[in-house]
Amino acid sequence: MKDDHLSYIAERCPHLKRLVLPAWNRITKTGICQAIHRWQELESLTMPSIAHPPYIMEEIGRSCKNFASLKVMGTFDVQFASTIASHLPKLKILSVRCSILTKEALLFILDCMDHLEVLNISHCLLLENLTTLGRKHIIRELDQTILAKVSRLREFYHCMSQSCTTCQRMTTDEGLMRWYRYEDWFWRQDEVSSLSLGQDYGKLFDEGCLNLGFRN
Repeated sequence: MKDDHLSYIAERCPHLKRLVLPAWNRITKTGICQAIHRWQELESLTMPSIAHPPYIMEEIGRSCKNFASLKVMGTFDVQFASTIASHLPKLKILSVRCSILTKEALLFILDCMDHLEVLNISHCLLLENLTTLGRKHIIRELDQTILAKVSRLREFYHCMSQSCTTCQRMTTDEGLMRWYRYEDWFWRQDEVSSLSLGQDYGKLFDEGCLNLGFRN
């Protein structure tokens, strides 16, 4: 999908409430922001992780007053968490399943997102921190500090089992899930029922979708 496709959809579906774009490597920053500006009734977004998330969260916060549900597929660090807390403070549902998630980002969300009701961190590669050097310190079990903080949520989902097929795939792919390698329906799953898409959609990912950032 490219900018002109997204613009076409935005023009003809101005009352869109849910947008699922887990890969948008052919869409520019301007293209996605202009589309979101038109979708003032947007309530839910499934999106890839991006290197510099503030501009899209700013646009959602500015244009979509009923926005309540976000799913991120990729890397979720403290910058991403801070951006969400700043621009989407009333977010109710957040899923980062099958993402690289830092402990700092998780704690930030739990401490700062007072309106959050549902959180899904299932099959995440939970890291002590993000570093480009040295060995990754993977957290295999949630500590009591995290468990105490999530107890306030209405729903909390997590899976860190080494016998889980999805967790195994995350480990094999080193946290950046190669969705195109797996079943066409695999990426559409979510433990949060309102975010799960079932199995009635076509193939979306190919190897070219690995570049999850925007084009300038």
